[in-house]
Formats: sequence, structure tokens, C-alpha cells
Amino acid sequence: MRKYLFCFILLVAGSALPAQTFRASLLAGGNFSQIDGDDLFGFHQLGLNAGIRVVALLGDRWRVGPEILFSQQGARRKANGFEISAFDRFDLNTLEVPLMVYFKDWRLTAEAGLSYQRLFSYTVISSGGDDITAATPLNDNLLAFKAGVTFFVTPRFGMNLRWSKHITDIDPDNTINTSFKGRSVSVRAVFTLGEGEVIPQPIETN
Repeated sequence: MRKYLFCFILLVAGSALPAQTFRASLLAGGNFSQIDGDDLFGFHQLGLNAGIRVVALLGDRWRVGPEILFSQQGARRKANGFEISAFDRFDLNTLEVPLMVYFKDWRLTAEAGLSYQRLFSYTVISSGGDDITAATPLNDNLLAFKAGVTFFVTPRFGMNLRWSKHITDIDPDNTINTSFKGRSVSVRAVFTLGEGEVIPQPIETN
């Protein structure tokens, strides 16, 4: 409950920030994710990705700032799949704080940065259908690299595509005898509060 209250306070505060210096945006969408090393291939695990972004304006084209996200990740066996894996699925629920740098060129915004993820709950199901969560300790604190692009349809509304990969191992003590690092592709709607984003002219090339 406290983390949702904290996000709400940031939302209210972000909407009141001076428009000349900051922009606040709402983010809502989903993740397609997998975990390298679990022998479950493909981005079959679906989950929510939603939260708020506040950025500082560094001129017309550059932005920098954090997001606070609820992000569901993990991995899942494909329906009727024949993967040779000891697992059926991983369900990971994280509170995520990416710190991103953005560069705008006309309606496109490129982005890259690092993210801290706090794993606050998870479930691990074996290939036989048993819940083995208690016997599978995972890393509560994770770091990930992120990169993506947003296309702004209007100054207020855009669509974001983001790729993410863990830098730290999900299995901290190698209890599963392999390296586990998650990857995800996020598709999200971006709604910018206030007057919306400034859309600069395209960079001219000779």
C-alpha cells in the first residue's frame, strides 16, 4: 500500500511542476519477457508495465529523469511446447526505477539508461506443475540496461517500444546451477501531462 501511495504523491507533484523545466507523463502497457538460462525459449510471459515518468528538460532535444513502474516479468513454457527445462514458468513482480536519458528528433525520442528493480514477490512452477518458490531463492535487487524509442502521435500522446536486459543475475547464489538473466520487450502508451511535449523540427542532414 505504501508504494502505491508514494507513486500517487509523485503523480500529483509531477503534474504541478513548472512546465518550462519538467515534464510528467503517465505510462501504461505490457511486457513480453523471458529468462536466459532457464531453457524456456521465446518471449511468452506477458505482464503489466505501468507507472509515471518525470523528466528535466535540457534544451529542445535532451531530457533526463526517472520513472517509477510496476513491472511484471518472468518466463513461461510455450503452450504445447517441448522445451527440455526443469521449469514451467517464473512470475516476477517488481517495483522498478529506471533512470533514462532521452534525445528528441521531430516526433521520435530515443532513450537509454539503467534501471533498479526490487523483486517484491515471485512464483516458480516446476515442469511437473509443483510450486517450488520456497526452494528457489531469487535476487531481490536487480539492475538492468534499457533502450527504446517513442513515437509521438500528438504532443501529449505517444507509443513507446523498449528493450531491457538484466545486468545482475536473478539467481544470486547459483542455487539453480546456471546464470539467469531476464530480457523483456515493453510496449506502452505515453500520455504527457500539462501542455505536452515540445516536438522540435527534424535534424537537417546534408
